[in-house]
Amino acid sequence: MADLAPALADENEALYGRLLKIAEQLLARHGPDKISVRELAREAGISTMGIYTVFGGKEGVMRALYAEGFARLYQYAAQAEDRTNPAKWLYDALFAYRRFALANVGFYRLMFGGDKRFVPIDRNARFGTLVVPDQGAYPSYGSLMDAFAEGQRCGVITSQRSADELAHLAWAVIHGLVSLEIAGYVDLTCADARFSDSIGLFVRSVLTDPAAFEQSLKIG
Repeated sequence: MADLAPALADENEALYGRLLKIAEQLLARHGPDKISVRELAREAGISTMGIYTVFGGKEGVMRALYAEGFARLYQYAAQAEDRTNPAKWLYDALFAYRRFALANVGFYRLMFGGDKRFVPIDRNARFGTLVVPDQGAYPSYGSLMDAFAEGQRCGVITSQRSADELAHLAWAVIHGLVSLEIAGYVDLTCADARFSDSIGLFVRSVLTDPAAFEQSLKIG
């Protein structure tokens, strides 16, 4: 029996991955409030008991999607990290948020969609210490705090507010802009330009030398 353990673990991991992929497809198709264990089982071609065995029920499915969403968002945020240029890091990180949201609308609504979002019972209410049910899903909010903190350390970002306060403001700005775009309140023909202008305005407002930043990125 001991020799079978690795094979069984691989099989369970493969099943988990397959079910999570199907759940993601259902999330994109129906939104976070209409995912059901029954439909997931039907799409996967297994019994509902199989879903309960892997995830423990709908809560487990949603927790897995929630963790995957934050892990994926952090992958986008991590690509923007540039400790040699904190101002550009911040600017690129905010664009990364938008790219994630537009490419993963189902996940975005699950994570941030107002009263339709999923809230796991063990989630900490403070963004700065956000906990997701996956050790590998380091919160992307922490990356924003790091960008501000590094910019303050280098003297390129104002220190009149804490990194946490500035990150929370950036968080509110980016999610407001993205939510409006996803909801259809932004003309798609000018969405890129409008977003770029808005983010540029915000970033310049927290820099100690916005003119130098404009010249470096040619966004002025």
